[in-house]
Amino acid sequence: MLIRRLRYWMESARRSEALGEEMELHLAEKATELEADGMTAERARAEARRRFGNAGLKHEESREIWMTRFLSELGQDVRFGFRTMAANKAFSALAVLSLALGIGANTAIYSFMESILLRSLPVADPESLMVLNWHSRPPQEASKEWVHVMHGVQGMCWPGDKGALVSGMFPYGAFETLGETLRKENSAFSTLFGYFNGLTRNMVVRGQAASASAEFVTGEYFHGLEVSPAAGRLIDSEDDRPGAAPVAVISFATSQNRFGGLPNAIGQSIVVDNHPFIVIGVAPPEFFGVDPAVAPDVYLPLHTNVLLDGAGAASMYGDGNFYWIEMMGRLRPGVSMAQAQAALAPRFHQWVATTAKTDGERAKLPALILNPGAEGLGSLRRQYSKPLYVLLAMVGLILAIACGNIANLLLARAAARRREMAVRLSLGAGRFRVVRQLLTESVMLASLGGAFGVLFAIWGVRTLTLLLSHGQENFTLHAELNWNVLGVTAALSVVCGLLFGLAPAIQSTRPDVMPALKDGRGGGSHHRHVQHVLVVAQIAISFLILVAAGLFVRTLNKLHSIQLGYARENILLFSLNARHAGHRAPEMDTFYANLRKRFESIPGVSSATLSQSSIISAGMAGGAYRGKMKIGTVTIAGAGVMAAGPRFLTTMQIPILAGREIDDRDQPGSTPVAVISARLARTYFGKENPLGRRITFQDEKRDLEIVGVSGNVRYGGLKEGSPMTVFAAASQFSPDRVTYALHTMGDPLGYVKSVDEIVREADSRIPVTHVVTQTAEIDRTISREITFAKLCTGFAVLALLMACVGLYGTMSYNVTREIGEIGIRMALGAQRGAVIWMVLRRVLLLTAVGLAISVPAALSGTKLVKSLLFETQPNDPRTLALAGGVLLSAAIFAGYAPARRASRIDPLAALRHE
Repeated sequence: MLIRRLRYWMESARRSEALGEEMELHLAEKATELEADGMTAERARAEARRRFGNAGLKHEESREIWMTRFLSELGQDVRFGFRTMAANKAFSALAVLSLALGIGANTAIYSFMESILLRSLPVADPESLMVLNWHSRPPQEASKEWVHVMHGVQGMCWPGDKGALVSGMFPYGAFETLGETLRKENSAFSTLFGYFNGLTRNMVVRGQAASASAEFVTGEYFHGLEVSPAAGRLIDSEDDRPGAAPVAVISFATSQNRFGGLPNAIGQSIVVDNHPFIVIGVAPPEFFGVDPAVAPDVYLPLHTNVLLDGAGAASMYGDGNFYWIEMMGRLRPGVSMAQAQAALAPRFHQWVATTAKTDGERAKLPALILNPGAEGLGSLRRQYSKPLYVLLAMVGLILAIACGNIANLLLARAAARRREMAVRLSLGAGRFRVVRQLLTESVMLASLGGAFGVLFAIWGVRTLTLLLSHGQENFTLHAELNWNVLGVTAALSVVCGLLFGLAPAIQSTRPDVMPALKDGRGGGSHHRHVQHVLVVAQIAISFLILVAAGLFVRTLNKLHSIQLGYARENILLFSLNARHAGHRAPEMDTFYANLRKRFESIPGVSSATLSQSSIISAGMAGGAYRGKMKIGTVTIAGAGVMAAGPRFLTTMQIPILAGREIDDRDQPGSTPVAVISARLARTYFGKENPLGRRITFQDEKRDLEIVGVSGNVRYGGLKEGSPMTVFAAASQFSPDRVTYALHTMGDPLGYVKSVDEIVREADSRIPVTHVVTQTAEIDRTISREITFAKLCTGFAVLALLMACVGLYGTMSYNVTREIGEIGIRMALGAQRGAVIWMVLRRVLLLTAVGLAISVPAALSGTKLVKSLLFETQPNDPRTLALAGGVLLSAAIFAGYAPARRASRIDPLAALRHE
């Protein structure tokens, strides 16, 4: 059928020619009959045509029964549209560029949203997967004392509704209990499997050491996800049991990067944290696990964590109050999520009640909840969904400005084409036909804008990925312009073309025909009203975007103005984990100390030190001690403990206010010592001298002698950092993983090669990881704020530019329309200043109306971004005033050029034109 219609359409030209010949034959026969009745040949032909009627109309009526009329007319509209765009190159280029920027920005943001919110896990039947979570009352209430059955956690918790605590971490006992329930009752889930993030491990392949992200999985993990191996086999229940041979499944990327291909990986031995594993399989290339935020390099059986982490890992299995394993399940066919929750929640409640030790814990028991698991775990959604929604709203508003701008320009063109439209309508053209032709032009412009917008989106996706990653290793949020995204872009282009083209098309086909035929200059007051409405809308939207940009820039300035208390520049940070290579205390402490001395001997390095983590990441990495601390009988609240090596304060340029800093005399067998921050000294010692006093680490039954007082530092992140700090000697706490800090004379990254050589000479099994400058690491903690400030500033400039172009075009059109009126005014004595003020007064009026509409909208709308701000109120008056001032200045600037041109009109030329 389709081929027949296509052939029919292709032969339409031949049929049209045949129809014309048939009409001419009919006219000739009629003329012959009239000649036979006595008319002259010329009069007979004229009478024949009169009786036949409008030949063109008859032709069109005959074609109405053809199935190709619509396609034929569409082809005519497209050809006419191309001719119109070619005749108005400046207008077409401006329209296509505006739409390309707007559609491209929307496409780039939507591609990220699609990758986070809409894309399913690359597994079979992802809709049947369920994620197990729990929620409970907050563990800390009025007393601020932690009361909860969860005494410890290895993983993430997040706030829920009404202050509730939500998590996906469970004790291993809960996993066993639910698994046993499913095996006995054979209901709800066909498979239940567990996993937990193994963090970064040291993996040696063919003698080459490198860091690798690991995931510990239960035996049903791959079976439950219904994943097939790219090579070999995957981990099963026999591999996940105590005493089983240590095996591993590697990712497809690891097989390519570390082994050179699939065939070379199977059966090979790898060393993970100084323990050998045999590679039994390779995951498929599209598989990244169940958490889009983490892309493991290697998958290990769950129980091998005891092999790698020792007694501490073994104790987790029997501890019902330590939450560390995550769970997912696959629904049986015909079972709904509600039915599964009803079956499992009571059993979990019974089990978790047995782990409560006090009435307070029993009052806050976690309740099991199931969530859809088709998209995997929600860590990326929690982190990025709200920022991306805000960005999508902003680029949507920019696209609205672009559409309003083009609609304004099309209205001005419609006024200029009034005579053309009047001629068409007077000759019998149908209004719907003309509207369709004009809409075709608009959709063609929008389609070209969409096509160029895709190119802009490719650049935008790369730029946005760079901004969001901010130098992070293994950044997993990757967007792509797949067919779903391109389909949305195509639909958006068509919708935009219809939106900005409809009003001008309707206005173009509503002229008063007789006046328009006499004088094609007039545009009517309705044209101006519509243009003014569009300009006011653009101004209002621009103000909203300017306010948002101002708030995010102000937030960034607040974060940058925070007093850190330590050096930001010329510091190189990197991490080593000697335990993963087989080193053990006390030899490990000596190994770290010798490396520090060798690093300090590098030319250009003024000092070197080590700590259990960098200062800015100390809160996330975990302190050297997290139990209760006391000074005498007084409990210290709100202080962080950081294990630091010799010359730490000197390297970080933290001032020593009293006593000394930690140095080489502080060894494992010597008196435990500590340096406290000034605020802690002032809070707990007042005016007394704290030197020589002792801090007790109650859980470890250890007393530390205070040997110094340092300046206050921003311990932990910029937003949550604690100003009270206890620095303990790292050699007396023996951390497994340490972070070195080198204070350099020049670019810190220029010393990385020397560091690599020293570590390789000391032990080639230890990779150097997390290499970064202190400046970059600090900026990484506020990468979201930096990204927002940069993007919103760019969006605000773009929106302001588009609004100014729209305002300039409207005022230029009005000045052109009123040349005669302005000429009369100037002929009657009006001064140039008065003419300029007449035009600028309209500009100011339009701007004032736009601000009057947008200020209340900004006051209510900015509350939605309150959680993204820092020490900045959503209704900050200075930001609102600055945005209004910038917008007003830009509007005056945009309106001044038409106003100045109006003031230079020659009255005689204007009157002659009139």
